[in-house]
Amino acid sequence: MQYRVPQFIEQEAKIVGPLTLKQSMLVGFAGAIIFTMYFSFGESNLFIFLVLSGIIAGGALAGAFLKIDGRPFIQMITYIMNFTVMPKLYLWKRKEMPVFLKVELKTPLDLQNEKDPFEGLELRKGKLNELQNKIDIS
Repeated sequence: MQYRVPQFIEQEAKIVGPLTLKQSMLVGFAGAIIFTMYFSFGESNLFIFLVLSGIIAGGALAGAFLKIDGRPFIQMITYIMNFTVMPKLYLWKRKEMPVFLKVELKTPLDLQNEKDPFEGLELRKGKLNELQNKIDIS
């Protein structure tokens, strides 16, 4: 027996026109706040009303429609708040360890008695030089 597997599980159902239930509630709640503000002090203090209603409407529209990396704006705000409030776990902390250096001063007599460390070694050409020559030729 075969079963149909739903294709678009992550997509919310559209309730009010093109809006989901969350979007319509958020926009409606912001509209109700702006409506109440207008009749309480909007006619006497128009500038303050316009500034506050702009902030509320902008926040409501961002919360309803804005998505960051495919996630709703409200979820991103929740993540930001949790990140700032919750304690952080650092997995690696560097320990401060003192550094000890052994310094030896050589006198000019010691330098004259030393022989060249590269004496007796011949310059060899490795396979990388051969490959470079083959590439340069072709």
